[in-house]
Amino acid sequence: MVGGSVAKADGRGGARDRRCARARRAAGGLWLLALVGCGEPEAPPVGPAPAGRDSDHPDIVFVTIDTLRADRVGAYGDPLASTPTLDALAAEGALFREAHAVAPLTLPSHATLLTGRSPATHGLRDNGAMRLPDAVPTLAEHLRGGGYRTGAFVSAYVLDAAWGLDRGFELYRSPFRPQDVSRAGAFGEVELPAAEVVNAAVAWWESAARSGEPRFLWVHLFDPHAPWAAGPGDPYRGDVSRADGHLRRLVEMAGPDAAIVVTADHGEGLWSEGERHHGLLLGRAITRVPLIIRPPGGLAGPLELPAPRPGLPTLGQPAGADAELLLDAVPDAPKAARVVAPTVSGLDLAATLAGLAGLPFETEGLDLSPFLRDPSPDALLSALAARPAVAETQYPLLHLGASPLWMAQDDAHRVISGVWTRACSWVEDPACTVEAAAPPSLSDAVAKLQAAPTASAGPLDPEVAARLAALGYLTEAPPAPPGGARTDPRDEVMRLRALREAELLRDPKARARALEALIAEQPGLADARLGLSLAHVELGDIPRARAVLAELLRLWPDNMMALNNSAALAHLVRDDEAALRDAGRMIALNPRDPRGYRIQLSTHVQREDKAAVVDVATRGLAVAPNDPNLHYVLGVAQVQGGSPAEGAEHLKIARLVGTEATDVDLWLGLAYERAGDVDAAVRHYEAATRTMDGDLRPWGLAGLMLARAGRCAQALPFLVNVSKRGGAVPEVREALARCEAERQAARAPRPAPP
Repeated sequence: MVGGSVAKADGRGGARDRRCARARRAAGGLWLLALVGCGEPEAPPVGPAPAGRDSDHPDIVFVTIDTLRADRVGAYGDPLASTPTLDALAAEGALFREAHAVAPLTLPSHATLLTGRSPATHGLRDNGAMRLPDAVPTLAEHLRGGGYRTGAFVSAYVLDAAWGLDRGFELYRSPFRPQDVSRAGAFGEVELPAAEVVNAAVAWWESAARSGEPRFLWVHLFDPHAPWAAGPGDPYRGDVSRADGHLRRLVEMAGPDAAIVVTADHGEGLWSEGERHHGLLLGRAITRVPLIIRPPGGLAGPLELPAPRPGLPTLGQPAGADAELLLDAVPDAPKAARVVAPTVSGLDLAATLAGLAGLPFETEGLDLSPFLRDPSPDALLSALAARPAVAETQYPLLHLGASPLWMAQDDAHRVISGVWTRACSWVEDPACTVEAAAPPSLSDAVAKLQAAPTASAGPLDPEVAARLAALGYLTEAPPAPPGGARTDPRDEVMRLRALREAELLRDPKARARALEALIAEQPGLADARLGLSLAHVELGDIPRARAVLAELLRLWPDNMMALNNSAALAHLVRDDEAALRDAGRMIALNPRDPRGYRIQLSTHVQREDKAAVVDVATRGLAVAPNDPNLHYVLGVAQVQGGSPAEGAEHLKIARLVGTEATDVDLWLGLAYERAGDVDAAVRHYEAATRTMDGDLRPWGLAGLMLARAGRCAQALPFLVNVSKRGGAVPEVREALARCEAERQAARAPRPAPP
């Protein structure tokens, strides 16, 4: 799906067509209904490329590498890393030694990177739940208004255009395959091949060059995110190396005159403090990320090699777990043309990118670009000294019913607070295991974070909110356990590990028992309830699966995955009112997420309510213009409803953007037949006989149409095939007899002339 506009296509094929050609089989269970389309950047226009760029407004390539820990990059000191591209960029640019993400989740962190607003301000506190509010200005809007061409190419469904980061990008490419999106969970672990993403980005870059305007390109690479690819050596480092290889192509594409900025949305636990992945905790393994900026032309001079500091030890690796991971502490030993020592934040990236573009952008962060001109910009150093880096995670609240965590760090100390608070001197104690006094400024920063509202559904129209309240929905986090305060996520690591182990059990009965035991211990484990409902689906107990989801939605009404599954299960058992209610809730929470429209559409098709089908499909396509399922169903409804020309157009688009329906040619044949174009109808009916193996409808419809048109010679093969396969209804038998008689009459000898 391409956000903001329908992707152009010229029939040339390429990566999109090869990928979409692999997506023709029917989607899986209805409780995981989710279909999105495919897109491709427009072809380059003909004409010479401009000779040069305005040095005040250079081309900018911004690359975010998902889940990349700073201490797994060679330029940050890792002797085992294979990151030659990142290392080369650091050798020509500025490396920020202490850059920290604002959240350990992809969508909230990227929303901050692209707006310069904190999660509490922009409202995205979790993956896959809400859309960025229109009132929050984006960097891409700002740069586009300043004359930049803007393109975005993302690798993970969690950054799909539905969540709102597409605003300001003239092309936002996120064409996820339908069957993959149906499996998107809390973390949105649905990805596109990095090579495909980079190919599309390079094509857009070359196309945009023809305009003469400066270009801003954002590319998101997902490789280091779990699951890690098997192979020789450390699998996490292997995926980091693969991302570095794809980055090399982007650097070669950009050339020496572009600014290149590379960072990550967050790091990865790798069993630091007992967390294998990310989301739950806010240790340095999670929040510390690489940040490397190579300005146009690069920075000259010998490499800076500051004194090394202790690396981060691994303290919580279970015995026998991930033996292939090499988890020895990596020294903090950066090397770059310029090493920037002060602590900086993901909040600073939007202002910094705007500063590189020569278009200052007011954000909550600081413009770091002066470091590229002056190793010690006094005013900026003073501002950084007065402002610690901060981070939050609302994941424990929303998924486990535990307390959120908040973090603040300056150049020497670190404070992490939840139910309990710990301060430490991270320079000597990177794992923060020993309590140490921290300056009041850090406690003040944490208190300010804690005073902000916790995660919720975000702002809703008052009328919509009133309707939802009338339906029994509230917009609040799961309640605390009865009679007690929330637990601290740092005390929940073992429970989370037990949850993941339970989810991996193959036997659904054993999985259900393990998940029920966990829920009994901690009623706020939302993910455990989701897993339990799916286990009951596997066991064929749909009523129990629905009951589990109903209880989850009582505790957490805004859980989009629970709403999606609840609506689709209701549709499966023909509880139409419940299906429409839950799907309507999804649409109210995020009108750009097409999943709610799809379930409503399926329900209205089941009810044979053609007017409602057309209405829902039309509204859905207004916000998801490349959704293949919506185009397909609307096309069929229009063909049936007497608008064959309009129906044919939607069916063609459905095919172009990746529908998995196998009967598109059947409906196109019927559309052209009703429009009076018999030859076009025959071509599509013939195609349908190949794609609908064993289905006699295309044979029968083609034969009857040709017979009615007086073209019996063409009709007979179709009619005979239907008859031989036992599908000869009276109308077919009558047409077959008439055409056989016509053929016999044509063969009869004519009387000799007198």
